[in-house]
Amino acid sequence: MSVSPSKDRQRDLTVAHVRDRPGLGYVEVMFLESARPFRLSRSREHFDRFLSMLQASGVSGRPLRITVSIPHGGDIEDVQTITGNSDLDR
Repeated sequence: MSVSPSKDRQRDLTVAHVRDRPGLGYVEVMFLESARPFRLSRSREHFDRFLSMLQASGVSGRPLRITVSIPHGGDIEDVQTITGNSDLDR
C-alpha cells in the first residue's frame, strides 16, 4: 500500500554534490541545506530520472522537493521539481 507524502517527509533542497558509490547499492547526495548525506537507492523505481534531476539541480542551483522514506530519514523516496523549475523535469 502506498503512503502519500506528508509534509514531515518533504523538504525543498538544493543539490551541492552527487557522489557515485561504486559497488554499493546507492548514490550519495549532499544538499546545501543539510550537513548529512542522503542516499538514492539504485533499485528505486525511476532511479535514472531522479538521478538526472538531482544532477541538473547541482548544475543549475535550483532546489528540488525531496521526499524521504521516513521523517528525518536519509533515504530518498521521491524527487520533484518545484513550481517554476519545469526545465529540470525534462
